[in-house]
Amino acid sequence: MKKILRIKNENGSVVVLALIMVVLLSLLGMAVSRTSSIDVQVASNGSRALQDLYQAESGDHYALETWSDWMTDTFLSQSFTTANAAWDVDMDGDTNDDNRLEIRCIELTGNDISTLSDGANHLPRLRHIGPPPFDSKSSLSQFVIRRYGITSTSLASNTQVQIGAYKLFNNFNQ
Repeated sequence: MKKILRIKNENGSVVVLALIMVVLLSLLGMAVSRTSSIDVQVASNGSRALQDLYQAESGDHYALETWSDWMTDTFLSQSFTTANAAWDVDMDGDTNDDNRLEIRCIELTGNDISTLSDGANHLPRLRHIGPPPFDSKSSLSQFVIRRYGITSTSLASNTQVQIGAYKLFNNFNQ
């Protein structure tokens, strides 16, 4: 018969158990710390992307508010297949340009204009001049609309936002 040896002195077992628990809790703490660090990075990237989107969108609003600055006689006298305007804008007053605004006529041919970006050149194809919308209560025989695409690009991140706009004109201006 084999003899089973039993250690009668178990004084060090508590230290070993405590050491194992400390190691396990340390590993758990490092995992939680890494997860929260990644969450902070994700939130920061999301915040930055949203800020860039708002920056680009503010350029479109700026172009709509200052339409009289770009919709000049020179702009309107160009052929609707070439009419365009592009300029950089300081949106926050810090003397650094924040957005690139590009405006061109929406038209059927879809011809690219070399001075505009790919985004500004790829707009829906519609007739540039058309009747006013039915709900505008404008006379279909006396007024027409001209369609424009406005592209705003945030210079910090190249985030682009495009909108379409139209302006009502007297029919004799065609």
